[in-house]
Amino acid sequence: MAKNKTKQQGGIRIPRYIINTGKFLQLFSADLTVKYVRYLFQKPVKHKTPEAEKPLMLEAKISYLDIPEIRKKIAVYQWHGGEKKALIVHGWSGRATQMYKIIKALRDEGFTVVSFDAPAHGKSSGSKTMMPEFIKTVEKINEVYGPFEVAIGHSMGGITLLNVQGDKHVFQKLVVIGTPDSIFNIFNGFVEKLELKPIVAKKLIAVFEKITGKSIFDFHGSTQTQKITEPVLIIHDDHDREVPVTDALNNYRNLKNGKIIRSIGLGHIRILKNENIVTCIIEFLKD
Repeated sequence: MAKNKTKQQGGIRIPRYIINTGKFLQLFSADLTVKYVRYLFQKPVKHKTPEAEKPLMLEAKISYLDIPEIRKKIAVYQWHGGEKKALIVHGWSGRATQMYKIIKALRDEGFTVVSFDAPAHGKSSGSKTMMPEFIKTVEKINEVYGPFEVAIGHSMGGITLLNVQGDKHVFQKLVVIGTPDSIFNIFNGFVEKLELKPIVAKKLIAVFEKITGKSIFDFHGSTQTQKITEPVLIIHDDHDREVPVTDALNNYRNLKNGKIIRSIGLGHIRILKNENIVTCIIEFLKD
């Protein structure tokens, strides 16, 4: 019965009607199917702000940053603490206040914290986005609101930071949580969840590479960690159903100055609220 409603894999539920639409289009045209999958791939899900995050949102100073390169206006949140600055980058379908416990702990340690709703997320403009827009946004925010002593990213936010740091070396320390390694696997995994043929993933990757002017492998976390010399803390749960812990190990393996913490049973999202994890982050920043 469940098979007729949704397909669940890697913690993500895809309604059966979406899967069936793609399979129907695939009967007629691979290119048309790619357009459909690209639309789905670029469209984040917007969630309501949980009650636990609302007080922190009310405390924030919110401003809007126009980024002409991606033709979007980004909602930027600031919580004033001290002279040190920390940047928070949420993941796909996340929001600026999602790491609220980490933000509070940073303020207690004397950091002024900056976070933002990624393109097409939260209060920011747009209905679709991709990882290169995450990267452009972080680079622009660093120019306007930085420099930052530390940057902390979750999932897509984490691999975004690895790409920015590998190319620009703008942060003194990095913390990445539940962060993927292989963008290639993300594309192929998404197409597999939609029960479509591998040729669709191949064509989708070709579109991505044409837009960015780079090989998809240039964006891999493990490619970027080879270039990073600054201290990096990788945090990952062994039971993460969205990003396998092997991705964390691949990212960690190439670091010159890295540390890894593995939890058990916290998954992909609960790990952001765990007090022990928050303590580990603060201790890493003090070290």
